[in-house]
Amino acid sequence: MHFSDVLEQEDPAYAIFTSALEIAFDANDAVTEHIDRLSPEARLVYLVWCLDGEIHNGGFDQFFYNSLGDHWEELLSHLDTIGAVTSKRLLIQAISIFPNSAPAKNREERIKQLKRLDDAEVEDLLSDLDEQFWKYEDNLAHRVSEFASKHPNATIAVSGG
Repeated sequence: MHFSDVLEQEDPAYAIFTSALEIAFDANDAVTEHIDRLSPEARLVYLVWCLDGEIHNGGFDQFFYNSLGDHWEELLSHLDTIGAVTSKRLLIQAISIFPNSAPAKNREERIKQLKRLDDAEVEDLLSDLDEQFWKYEDNLAHRVSEFASKHPNATIAVSGG
């Protein structure tokens, strides 16, 4: 499937995301994510869509506690690619709570880091960042759809996948 196959839909980014979701997870295993099966363009759509959902659902705290936090560095690049300046700035500020501004890319290690940081100041900072994100200045869903429209020949799965 190519991005062009869904660009006429009301929400092309969502259509790409749902197709990517089907590729990233096996039908009998909804736990093990195979993000490497996605093309670079589909991976951007998938990860940014997930970031948007995580922060809207549970804030930056949830983002870092869940496996999506493994991809924080890649997400910084993706936010830059789609011009999501505010979202990138907020993510950088959230990352700054970690030692050396570098959350562990391994979920278990990152959770240990978060538990060591568990104090009111960190909680207040993350809550403030959540509030700023929820203003939705970047409108990530729109930006991801614009990205998709600029890459109509991109596929969802990697070649041969």
